[in-house]
Amino acid sequence: MKKVFTLLLFLGSLTAFSQGYYSVTQETFGRNRIQLRKLDWKTINSNNFEFNYYRGGQDIAMKAAKIAEKEYQKITDILGYTPFTTMKIFLYNTPRQMEQSNIGLTTPIEYDGGILNLSRSRIEIPYTGNDSIFKTQLVEEISGLFVYDMLFGGSLKEVLQSSLLLTVPEWYMSGIAAYIAKDGMTTEDIAKVKETILKNDGKKLNHLSSEDAEIIGQSIWHYIAERYGRDNISNILNLTRIIRAEQSSITSTLGISFNRFLEQWKAYYLTNGATPETKKIAVSSPEDQKPNFKKTANQVPKLANLKDDEVDTEHYEFDEVNVLKSKEFLSDVLPEQTSTFNRSRLSRTTEELKISAPKAYQNLLLAQELKTDIYNDPIRRLGLNAGLTLNDLLENHVIDFNLFITPTVKNHDIKASYFNYEKRVDWGLTFERRSVILDSRSEKQFYILNPLNIALRRETLSRRILLHKLMGTVSYPLSQNLKVNLLPSVFFNNDIDYYEVANEIKSNSYAGLKAEIVYDNTKKLLGDGFLSGTRAKVSYQKNLAFSNPDENFNGLNIDLRHYQNITSGIQFAGRFNFGNSYGMSPKYTFLGGMENTLNRDIYSNLSQTSGTSGNLKDIVFYNYAGNLRGFDFAKLYGSKHILINLELRLSLAGYFSKNTVTSSMIRNLQLVLFNDIGTAWNGDKGPWSRQNSLNTQIIGGSKVQGDNSPFYAVVTNFKNPFLSGYGGGIRTTLLGFFVKADYGFGLENKEFGKGKFYLSLGHDF
Repeated sequence: MKKVFTLLLFLGSLTAFSQGYYSVTQETFGRNRIQLRKLDWKTINSNNFEFNYYRGGQDIAMKAAKIAEKEYQKITDILGYTPFTTMKIFLYNTPRQMEQSNIGLTTPIEYDGGILNLSRSRIEIPYTGNDSIFKTQLVEEISGLFVYDMLFGGSLKEVLQSSLLLTVPEWYMSGIAAYIAKDGMTTEDIAKVKETILKNDGKKLNHLSSEDAEIIGQSIWHYIAERYGRDNISNILNLTRIIRAEQSSITSTLGISFNRFLEQWKAYYLTNGATPETKKIAVSSPEDQKPNFKKTANQVPKLANLKDDEVDTEHYEFDEVNVLKSKEFLSDVLPEQTSTFNRSRLSRTTEELKISAPKAYQNLLLAQELKTDIYNDPIRRLGLNAGLTLNDLLENHVIDFNLFITPTVKNHDIKASYFNYEKRVDWGLTFERRSVILDSRSEKQFYILNPLNIALRRETLSRRILLHKLMGTVSYPLSQNLKVNLLPSVFFNNDIDYYEVANEIKSNSYAGLKAEIVYDNTKKLLGDGFLSGTRAKVSYQKNLAFSNPDENFNGLNIDLRHYQNITSGIQFAGRFNFGNSYGMSPKYTFLGGMENTLNRDIYSNLSQTSGTSGNLKDIVFYNYAGNLRGFDFAKLYGSKHILINLELRLSLAGYFSKNTVTSSMIRNLQLVLFNDIGTAWNGDKGPWSRQNSLNTQIIGGSKVQGDNSPFYAVVTNFKNPFLSGYGGGIRTTLLGFFVKADYGFGLENKEFGKGKFYLSLGHDF
């Protein structure tokens, strides 16, 4: 099983089982970390930090402690913030050994359309052999951690609450950390800023990422310090925490519109930092002055198209006397509004450096937030799914609990798992229980019984299907993007008839082995939240039944997904899925509709012929391959299937800053155009063969309906086996849930059907 397995469950993958009830959102991929050696960690404590190191790293830890404590005063002075918890720092002897770390694989969670990196409660840094570079990196990481803690809060609960309204761009976070660490800008730095500005001309500030975002962000904070004074940095940061908008914080603190501020900042660096506007603003005391809110004509050039009673808001500047009053207000109010602004704590003398003796590292276990989701199960319908993840600080050990339950308590899934990522070979152990209750035989349940080719004569059902599974996991990473998994298992399948208690319980025991090859080089794009790259999985499984060899089954599945960004905010996403279940008792895949649809319509296909006869125990092995919009749920079924999903996605975050809109529903808005193509069939001759189930229909009596009439006919025809769906949709975050609304038209045999509307929960593939 993959290293991000528990992460995806924690995010609310909506099911706890791997039988394919949710093949799109539950399918796991993920990058790898390769452990070449086991690290025996030790710990030393300084006045304000905890440093963790391993063999050969004690001198590095001592060096880091001296640097961190020496810079601690400067960092807290600039930020106007003192953390209330001891920050944990993990030191690596070389950058290559740091690549072995698992930190960050299980703790980042997707929330409100973005990523919250909960691993920011601790930092990692390698020693490169250069003391100057090491110092810069260490101070930058510490500064970034302090800002993260300052804006979002220390606990997971505070982080989640803050994220509902606070989404700061990358330049803001990485820029302030770089500014503090590099302590000013050289002539070479200014030239690099100029080059970066010209390279990104026309690109929105909040869409910058990586090195460009850091360079631009550092230059902005440096410009604020040079022109407006360094004290304003802490004012802006603390005001951002309160009003949750970085642009408004800059405007309110500096007394200038944000657009005007950007024009002056850009002019400063394009003239190599020599513009007359670099002179710091010196405001006089307001005691002998009266506030003047009227803008004088000679302060800003008046635009030609402005009327006499209009104001140029793009270039507006407040009078200096009012700027001073605003500063006094901030210094008085901020200490009362937030605990992060505490000037009294900063006005202290430098403490004497104290470093403790080395001691054994204590690997603490952390409990992550309980995550709940609404889930419309393909068989058991509406229910709640809850997931809880526990992990140690190094994320070498992960424990996961997952529960899905419906109003009928006997309908449930229970799962508990443990995964160990400490060594080169990752391993884990998982226990799963699935319970399905069938209490009626209505038309809405015919699709469940159709593929099984069995007769149920009475109208009332009282059956319980149970599956218990114990599965081991052995994963061998070949690279950071490629790994091989082996999953041995034993499972027990039971069919209990409560209506006729005299009937013997139908049961079987299985031994299974599943092999997987997984590739994943995708990464999350910060600007629009899209994935970029390719991920693929090829899996083969073989399952042997102990009690009845006629129930043996095997399976092959291929899942390939690619995400290609066309331009900022526009992406093409494609998915190809192929499945083949075979053996004495093959299992069935359903196509039609969307995953987790709340307004599901079920297609009653009583005419499509089935393959090998099955029994009710098989429903826990059903597979739902993904979206085939334009058709009802369960339009097609078969032991083999092909499904292609093509989507053109437009994120509005690519066209305006998330911070300019306070509503998460609006800032996470996406538009989608889609084309789904799929088919499912029985038989060995492929979808175009006349002998498969698509081209063979029964007209007349039906075993499923208990009709013993001899008057029926088997009709063989020939039609296009592939169904196509076309349409569009909209996505956004609503009340903490990712909601999708789609409208599609189905094309079958060159004829379009009526349009169908789908309202569903959960992310796309």
